[in-house]
Amino acid sequence: MNHWVKHLAVRMWMVLVLGGVAALVVLPPFARAAGPNWMILPVVCFFALAYWLVGTGFTAIGHRRIFRLMEEAKVWERAGMPREVRVALAKAVSTLDSFLFSPSARKGPAKKLLAQTARFQMAQTVTDLPSDDVVEAYLLSFPHDREVAAKWLDGVLAEKTVTRQTHDIVARIKEAHAQDEAMLQSAARFFVNERCCDLTALQTYGQLIDANTSIPNELIRDMTALFLSQSRADRLALRVYLTCFERGGRSPILMQGLAACAATIRPGPLTVKLLKRADSALAKVQQTERIRMAESFFPETEELSASGSKKRLRNIQQATGLLLKDLWVAMRSLSGRLAAVCSLHWQKLSIRVRSAQGKRIAKWATLCVFAAGVTWLVINTILHLSTPSTRIVEKTPIPVVSTVTDPFTIQVAAYLKEEDARRYVKQLTENGMDAYWTRASGGGKNWYQVRISHFKTKSEAKAFGETLKARGVIDDYYVANYNRPGD
Repeated sequence: MNHWVKHLAVRMWMVLVLGGVAALVVLPPFARAAGPNWMILPVVCFFALAYWLVGTGFTAIGHRRIFRLMEEAKVWERAGMPREVRVALAKAVSTLDSFLFSPSARKGPAKKLLAQTARFQMAQTVTDLPSDDVVEAYLLSFPHDREVAAKWLDGVLAEKTVTRQTHDIVARIKEAHAQDEAMLQSAARFFVNERCCDLTALQTYGQLIDANTSIPNELIRDMTALFLSQSRADRLALRVYLTCFERGGRSPILMQGLAACAATIRPGPLTVKLLKRADSALAKVQQTERIRMAESFFPETEELSASGSKKRLRNIQQATGLLLKDLWVAMRSLSGRLAAVCSLHWQKLSIRVRSAQGKRIAKWATLCVFAAGVTWLVINTILHLSTPSTRIVEKTPIPVVSTVTDPFTIQVAAYLKEEDARRYVKQLTENGMDAYWTRASGGGKNWYQVRISHFKTKSEAKAFGETLKARGVIDDYYVANYNRPGD
C-alpha cells in the first residue's frame, strides 16, 4: 500500500507540473477553434495521455536501471567479489521499491531479481537469516529449480530452524520433483525428522517405497520407528514394516506391527501380495500368538456404551435447540429496536442537511478533506525525496552451536487422555524416574506417550528397560527415538 501511494503521488505531481506547462502551449489553439464550452474534453484527454506517458517513462527508466545493476552483479560474481554483488543487488532492490514502478509493472523485474538474488545466496558458504528469507521466498514461487531446492533441503536437514513455511516449501518441492528419487529421499528424511504423518508426508513415503530404489537402511528404520510409535496398521505401514523386516529387522514391536497389519487389513487386489509376504514373515508364529501380538500392538482404549452415548447426544441436541431458539428471539427484538432508532436519527439528519446551515457545513467539510489530502500528498512526496539512500553494512556471521542430545529413549505406556499420561508421569517421577510425556497422532486419534530418560545407545536403553521391568516398576517397554517436548 505504501509503495502504491508513493508511485501515485510522484506520478500525479509530474502530470500536474509537466502536463500543466504543456497544456498552456498546446491547448490555446483548441480553445480558439472550438470555444471555451468544449475545452473540458481535450483537457481530460490531454491529462490522461500525460498520465500514461509519465508512467511509461518511469517504468522504462526503472527497467533500465534494474537490469544494468543485475548485469553488474553478475560481473562481480564471476570475479569472486561477493560484497560488490550484495551492493549491486541492494541498489536494484531499492530501485524496485522506489516510485518508478507501479504495483503491476514491478512483478516482472521482481521475479528475475528474486531468482538472481536467491541463486547468489545459495552459492555462498556462509548465509544469514535475511538471505534464508530470500531463498525461501524464491522457492515458494519457483520450487522447480532443482539446484537451489536440493541445496536448501540439505541445509534444512543439517541445522536450520523449521517453521510452518518450511513445511510448505518442502511440500511444493516434493510435488515439483515427484519423479526425482534423490529429492524424494530428502523430503522423506525431513518429514521423518519432524515426525509428520499428514497426507503430504504419507504420499512422500509411499512414492519412495514405490520407486523400488536403494533406500538407505537408516531411513527405513526411522520410518518404521515413526509408524510403530503411532501404532499404524494400514497398507503403507505394512509395506514399510515388510521392507524393514526384509532388511534384517526382528524387534518384538516390529513383529507386533506385522501381526496387527495382517489381522486388520482386508484382502484385496492391492493387499493380497502384501498379506502373503506378512504371512511368510510370521510363519514361525502360532495363530494364537499372532492374535495376542496384534491385540498388544494397539493401546487400550476407553469406550462409552451405546445407550449412554445416545442419551448424551439427545440431551445435547435438546439443549442446543432451546439455546438457538432463545437467541433467535433476542436477535429479532434487538434488530427491531435498532431499526427504529436508526430511522429516527436518519430523519433528523435529513432535515438538518436540507437546511442552509447544513449545506454550508457539508461544503466546508468537503473542502477541508480535499485540502488535507493535498497536504498529505505534498508532505509524503517531500519526505520520500529527502530520504537518504541506505547503505549495506556487512555483518560478521555468528556461528550457531547446535544442541546434541542422546538419540534413544524407552516408551512405557500410551493413553488416549492427557490426564492419564500426566498421572503416570507423576507416579514415575515420584519413584525417581526422569519421566515425561509427548503427544503423537495416528489413526485419527491423539496418543499421549509416556517415556523415561534418554540413552546414547539402544543397548543401554534396553538394559534400563529390562531393569525396570524386573523390579516391577513397568509392565513393558520398547526403544524409541528421543524427542523431548520443548527441545
